[in-house]
Amino acid sequence: MRRIFQIDGAEIECWLGHDGSRFVLHTPEGALPCSLEPTGVPGGYVLRAGDAARGLWLAAGPDATFVHLNGRAHEIGRIDPAQRLASSDVGAADDRILAPMPGVVVLIAVKPGDAVREGQTLLVIESMKLETSLTAPRDGVVAEMPFATGDSFGLKAVLAQLAPEEE
Repeated sequence: MRRIFQIDGAEIECWLGHDGSRFVLHTPEGALPCSLEPTGVPGGYVLRAGDAARGLWLAAGPDATFVHLNGRAHEIGRIDPAQRLASSDVGAADDRILAPMPGVVVLIAVKPGDAVREGQTLLVIESMKLETSLTAPRDGVVAEMPFATGDSFGLKAVLAQLAPEEE
């Protein structure tokens, strides 16, 4: 069955199949043999995709799964196609940087009014004993940084807000 996922704000349609000997992830870019093997540590896995193997951490919630991979946390949301068709307001959500999991702010790298570039680190958080840099989703100006270094926050808390883009 085809699924629609939202990974770091981008919608991706994919499905998982089995060719008789292994799982195969099908995406618009093609098919990729893959496996996910537990490491024995809670939430720890090794993802094997094609010829590559990467360690990662998974935390599943009711609305999304959070994957910590290569020093970054990625939110993987499940999209209900009926809800997607019914909703048309998407702009404001792209300006918010949400907590991928509960944690503590370790470093604030910018302040309100600062101009930032897409991919620039805004803040660093610690969650599940892992530090994660949260970056700007686009070029813009920082509107709000509601937390200070050392503050705790909950799942999906707004950790930073960019000013709306001018049209």
